[in-house]
Amino acid sequence: MMENTFKYRAFITYAHEDENQARWLRKKLEGFTIPKNLVGGKGKFGKIPSRLYPIFRDRDELPGSAQLGSVIEEALRDSSHLIVLCSPNAVKSRWVNEEIRLFKKMGKEDRILCLILDGEPMAEDLAHSRGKECLPLAVRRKIDDDGSLIDEIDEPGAADLRDAGDGEKNAILKIVAGLLGIGLDEIKQRDMIARQRKLALISTFSIFLALSGIGLAAYAFFQKQDAGRAEIRAIEERKSALEELAKTKIVTQFVQSLFFSLDPQNTSGMDTELLKTMLDQGVKRAGELSSEPEMEANIRTYLGKTYRSIRAYDQSQEQLERAIELFEGNSDTRSEALTELALVHEALGNYLQAEPMLAVLLERKTQELGDSHDEVIDAKIDLSTVYRRIGKVEKAEDLCVSALTSLRDQNRSTEDSRMLKCMNELAKIFLARDKIAQAESMSRNVFERSRLSLGEKSSVSLRRGQVLVESLRKAGKLDEAEKLSVNLVASMEEILGRTHPDTLGAMDALAEIVISRNELIRGLDLYEQILDSKERMLGEQHPETLSTLKAIARILRLQDLPEEAEEIQFIVFTRLKKKHGLEHPETLRAMNELADLYMDAGKQIDAFQLSNETLIIELRIMGELDPMTLQTRYRIGKLHYLSDNKEEAMEELGDVLAKQEKLLGFDHAEVTKTRDLLNEILAERATPVIFLDQNETAEPYDNSENKRSLFLDSFQDNNVSLEDNSTTTAIELNASKEDFDSNYSNLIRKSLEESTDIFDRNEKNASQSTQLVEDSNASKEKDFFNKFKSLIPGNK
Repeated sequence: MMENTFKYRAFITYAHEDENQARWLRKKLEGFTIPKNLVGGKGKFGKIPSRLYPIFRDRDELPGSAQLGSVIEEALRDSSHLIVLCSPNAVKSRWVNEEIRLFKKMGKEDRILCLILDGEPMAEDLAHSRGKECLPLAVRRKIDDDGSLIDEIDEPGAADLRDAGDGEKNAILKIVAGLLGIGLDEIKQRDMIARQRKLALISTFSIFLALSGIGLAAYAFFQKQDAGRAEIRAIEERKSALEELAKTKIVTQFVQSLFFSLDPQNTSGMDTELLKTMLDQGVKRAGELSSEPEMEANIRTYLGKTYRSIRAYDQSQEQLERAIELFEGNSDTRSEALTELALVHEALGNYLQAEPMLAVLLERKTQELGDSHDEVIDAKIDLSTVYRRIGKVEKAEDLCVSALTSLRDQNRSTEDSRMLKCMNELAKIFLARDKIAQAESMSRNVFERSRLSLGEKSSVSLRRGQVLVESLRKAGKLDEAEKLSVNLVASMEEILGRTHPDTLGAMDALAEIVISRNELIRGLDLYEQILDSKERMLGEQHPETLSTLKAIARILRLQDLPEEAEEIQFIVFTRLKKKHGLEHPETLRAMNELADLYMDAGKQIDAFQLSNETLIIELRIMGELDPMTLQTRYRIGKLHYLSDNKEEAMEELGDVLAKQEKLLGFDHAEVTKTRDLLNEILAERATPVIFLDQNETAEPYDNSENKRSLFLDSFQDNNVSLEDNSTTTAIELNASKEDFDSNYSNLIRKSLEESTDIFDRNEKNASQSTQLVEDSNASKEKDFFNKFKSLIPGNK
C-alpha cells in the first residue's frame, strides 16, 4: 500500500489511564510544522507531507468485547504508523497488545513507534531490572506467519518523553522523524539549513515586511468579523428566547413582537439606526421586569447579543453585565452571557478581561461536557479568536485545529454551520500567520460552501467572502480580489444598507486593495468617505472608526507626509485616552504606533522616550510576556542600534527573541523581524571597519526636527514615580513587580536625561499640562481634517 493511500498518518494506541497524554500527543503532532525544505521530498514511506494530519486517537478500552471493533480494525488498516504510548498501564491493557499484534499482522512491523511515558523498557526480559515494564508484550515479541506472538524477542527503539530521557522536544522530533521516514539528524539539519536560507534573504524579506503593512491592514479588516456569530446560531437562539418569553405573563405583547422582529434573520436587511432604536426601546421595557429577575436576565442577554451584532459594543456590555448580575448560580444562559461579554471585551480591545474569561469558560465546559461537545467546540473557536487578535497566533491555531479535529472526527457534513464557522476562523488565523496559500484555499472553500448552504445573498456568506478577499489581496491576486470585493460591497449595500457596519467593513477591504495597487490618492478618498460614515453611524471613539483613522495615517506615511500621519495618529491616541485612559491595551497600541512614526521619521529621541513610557505601563498591566510588550522592547532595541549602541541593542533584542520564540513560535513574522535585526547587528560587528560609499555623505543630525513633540509634552503616567535621587541603573530579575517598575522607571529617567543633554533639547515645552493639550484637541482635529481633505483632488 502506497503512503498516500492511508487515511490516517498514525494510530495512537494507549491505555485508558493515559488518555490525557494521548490527547496531548495528537495535538502536538497535528500542529507540528514540517520544515519547508523537507516538504515534498522523499522519505522511507513516501512523499513528505506539509502536516501530520489526521491522527487517529479516539478509542475506549472496549471492556465488554472479546474482539476489537470493526471501526478500530479499519482505522488500524487505514493508518500509516502505529504509535504506542508505553507505560505500566499499557502493559496491562489487553487491547493495546491486541492492536499492536494486529498491526504487525498487517505487515507493518517497521512502522511501529514507541513513546515512553513511565516505567522501564525490557524490564521483564532483563534479569537484574527492578523497574516496572513499560513496553507491552506485543511490542517486545515477534509474530509468526499466522500473526501469533512467539518467544523471539523484538527490541524496538523508543523515544523517551521524560526529562531523564530524551525530553519533550527531542522525543517529539524522534516520533516525527519516524513518521516521515527520515533520520533525526536530518530533520535537525534541514531545520538549520532553512534558517541559513532565511539569513540570505534578510534584506528582501525586511523590505517585504515594511511594504506589506501586515499588522495595520489585518487589524483594520479583522475588526469586521464578529457580527456573524449571532446569526449563525439564529434559529436555536430565537427558539430559546421565545420559549423563555412564554414562561411569564408579565412580558407584554410589545416585548414579544419586538423580539420577533429582532430575529437575526429578520434584521439582516434592517436599517441599523432603526434597529438600534428598537433595541433601546427594548431596554426600557426590560426594566419593567424587575420582579422577574430570571426573565429580565434572559432578555438583557438577548439584547446584549443583538447590540453586539450591530457593533454597539458599549450598550452590549451594559446589558450583558446587568444580565450576569441577575443570574443566580450557573446556567447555560449565564454561560452564554459571559461568553458574549468576553467577545465584547475582545472587540473593544479589553484583552486582559476577554482572554481569562474565555479560558475559564472553556475549562469549565470541558470538565462538565467533555472535549467533543458543541459548547466546548464553540468555546475553543471563541478563545482562538481572542488569541489571534492579541497576537498569540500559534496558540490560536492549535486551539482552532483542535476544534476542527473534533468536528471532523464526528463526521460532520461539510455544510455544517459549526464546521464552516471553525474553518472560517482558521482561515483568519492562517492570514495572521502569513500562511497565505492555506488561507486562500480554506477561505475559498468556506465561501463556496456557505453560498451553497445559506444562499449567495446571505449576510453570513457575504461576511465570509471578505476573508477570501483579504487572502487574494495578500497573495497579490489584486484583479480577482477587487472583482470579488466590488461584488460583495454591492450585495451588502443591497441587503444590509450602505451604512451598516458590515458594508463599511467591506468598503475598508476594497480600499486596501486600491492601496495595494499603489493608488494612494484614490485610496485616501475612499477612506475619507468611510470615515465620515463611521463617525456618523458608530461614533468617533468606536474601534472601527479608529481603525480607519489608522489606515489613513498609514497612507499618509506612504505618501511621505510624516507630519500629517503623526497628527492623525495623535488624534487616535487622544480619543482612546479620553475613553479608556492610559492603562488600556488599545491606548498603548496607539502610543506604540505613534512611536513607530517617530522612529521612521528619524525622531529617535521622541521615539525612545515614548517607547520607554509605554513599556513602563505595559510591564505593569500586561506583563513581560505579552506580544505588545515585546514589540515595544523590540523598538527600544532597534533605537539603541540606530544610535550605534550595539551592545545594548543586542542585549535587549536577544532577550526579546527568546521570549518571542517561546510565545509566538519560531516562524512568526515578529520573531523573524527580531531575528533578522540581530543578525544584521552581528554581521556589522564582524566587520572591523565600515566605509561610506564614495557617492554617499554622512548627513548631519537635523536639529530643526528635534523639537519635543506635543504628544510627549502632554504625556504623564500618574501611576509612575520617577525619583530624582535614584542611582539605580540595573534591574534585579528576582525583585518584586513593584521594585521592577520603580527600578526600570529610574533607569529610563537617567537614560532620557543623558539623551536630553546630548541633543541639547529645549525643556520648556515639557512643562505644558495634559489638560491644556486636551482642551485644544477638538479645534485641532477640525483644523487638521480640513487640511487632510485638501490632500484629496476635488476637495480643495
